Amino acid sequence: MVQDTTLQTVSRAVAVLRCFEGGSLDLSLKELTNRMSLNKVTVLRLARTLVKEGLLVHDSRTGLYRLSFGCIGLARKLLDRDGLSNCALPFMEKVRMRTNETVCLIVREENDRVTTHTLPSFQPFRFVLEVGDRRPVHLGAAGQCLISELPGDELDIIMKRASEIPGSNNYGISEEKARERLQGVRQKGWAIGRSEWSAEAAGAAAPIKGPDGSVRGAISVVLPVSRASDEHMENCARIAKEAAAQTSEELAKQHQ
Repeated sequence: MVQDTTLQTVSRAVAVLRCFEGGSLDLSLKELTNRMSLNKVTVLRLARTLVKEGLLVHDSRTGLYRLSFGCIGLARKLLDRDGLSNCALPFMEKVRMRTNETVCLIVREENDRVTTHTLPSFQPFRFVLEVGDRRPVHLGAAGQCLISELPGDELDIIMKRASEIPGSNNYGISEEKARERLQGVRQKGWAIGRSEWSAEAAGAAAPIKGPDGSVRGAISVVLPVSRASDEHMENCARIAKEAAAQTSEELAKQHQ
């Protein structure tokens, strides 16, 4: 039997923070208690501790709790880890102007792909990935790019876990097809995906590589599938590839 080494109090404190849905809600103690399904005294102690640590704010006038801007301090450096976003954002802006679509910076975190920056399209009908959006790493154009250079044993683990995701068969991507697509990324330097993690979304992406040749992230153009003609998608992919290559060059300069 595997021993559980987690701390219940820490897990509960994290659960309290998640109740606020990324800062979009102000909640009373009663509302927090209902969401947590714990007794009022326990939730009050957790909330007071998080206020003391600067992660929650308590409004004495309304009695409501909300996330503190102190949470930003925990994540600010993470969003520009290794200087990636600082290098990528100027080129991402050019991609947005040239494609007139949403452009995202997406990185791999273990078995997930996570959006760290988004530049929304200016078009009224658009598809936008929010910062923090998390999905299985093997899905979509960006996911293909992020795992395209993984060594065989690490890729095997990704593929095995992907097949174990509940409902994964609904994605319609077999392991054989997934591996075939990765070969295409290596040959072309970009990837295209349609209706994988959402029936309404399409994407074209290219990998950003570090000085050691490893994939550090992906520049992804995201758009409604209704605009995803073959010609437009390939154009977006080529523009993303150019921006990713420029970002890779900037990363290399930082490490000289």
